[in-house]
Amino acid sequence: MSGAAHYPGSQADVRPVSDAAGLPDAGWDGLLGAEDFFQTSRWLAVQERNSGTTMDFLVQHRDEKPVAALVTAWADDSVPWLLARPDAMLSRALEDGGPPEAAAVLAEVAQGDPASLLPSLVCGGRHLGRTRTLAGPDALPADVEALVVRAEQLASERGAASVCFPHVDVRDAELVELLRARGYRSHLSAHYAWLPIPPGGWDQFLAEMSKHRRRRVRLERRALAEAKVEVHLEPLTKALAPRLGELDCNLLRKYGNPASPEHSAGLLSWISEVMGDDAMVSVARKDGAIIGFGMVLRSRARGEEQWFGHRAGFDYDAQGKLPLYYDVLYYRVLEAAAREGVSVLHAGIGSVEAKLARGCLASEEHSFLLRLPRTGSGKETTTR
Repeated sequence: MSGAAHYPGSQADVRPVSDAAGLPDAGWDGLLGAEDFFQTSRWLAVQERNSGTTMDFLVQHRDEKPVAALVTAWADDSVPWLLARPDAMLSRALEDGGPPEAAAVLAEVAQGDPASLLPSLVCGGRHLGRTRTLAGPDALPADVEALVVRAEQLASERGAASVCFPHVDVRDAELVELLRARGYRSHLSAHYAWLPIPPGGWDQFLAEMSKHRRRRVRLERRALAEAKVEVHLEPLTKALAPRLGELDCNLLRKYGNPASPEHSAGLLSWISEVMGDDAMVSVARKDGAIIGFGMVLRSRARGEEQWFGHRAGFDYDAQGKLPLYYDVLYYRVLEAAAREGVSVLHAGIGSVEAKLARGCLASEEHSFLLRLPRTGSGKETTTR
């Protein structure tokens, strides 16, 4: 990259922003699209507080104007967000034999041991889906490349073993091409699902299902009604945070993630403070007690509104065999989204077959990894 200073969007134009609070004044939010909610300045303020590690914010300028940006987070074996940590993602991909590309990454990048990928600089956001650079309408491919180059330099300076883009969507073809050209190897990390909201709302959604699926949904809703379970979408408030924190912790522990009710409640309270009306919860109550919830986050950018499902939790003893999951996280949210003119409901990763059966579209996401020579201390673990 020795000629980088001679084309538009050179490395010299990449400028750091010291913290998430400074992102609005740096022009960060003007680079967002409707699908980039998890890279908004407000959400990055939430992540900065909750990440447990150093985060960096890089903005690419051309003619003194911000045109592209990249967020990074330092990952070592102390950070708990396993679904975006390169060693854990590779280990998971290798389970039950795994696809051939995962075995190739293990041999060629991880040197036979996923743990050797740490510490790593995780780029494009550690959220679960569409981790990428931000590119405004005026961004050139060279602007995006300059950000990737600077991130690699930052990782090398700090002694990282690898650089990782954890969930690059195959639809982001230009980023995929760039990373491959720079020597990154990749393996499948997830399938990401989303639902275009039908113009006819819930009635059209139900009508477009198979006869078998329509009958199944009606039976599920009847079971909840007979159990006197009520589900409503409402604002996330601090008053709800303690109970929702307990349920959030239940789900995290069920899938092997470290969690405490106090930490979850504190995070949910902070989200309600930072996000205001753009943080909602679909809440299930039985006999007045909350037994399940799903968080929904509102994104508005470039004249479009989209909703993102995010966290969830359940009282598994109270739930029993009741079919709460899809009513809380999907059906009730879809009904509300249709009423408010939302264009897309993002269902995220996991359970992709079930989501496809309920009308979602899906795409592959891949973890892109670059091995680096170890030159620094490798101890960049300070919480900002």
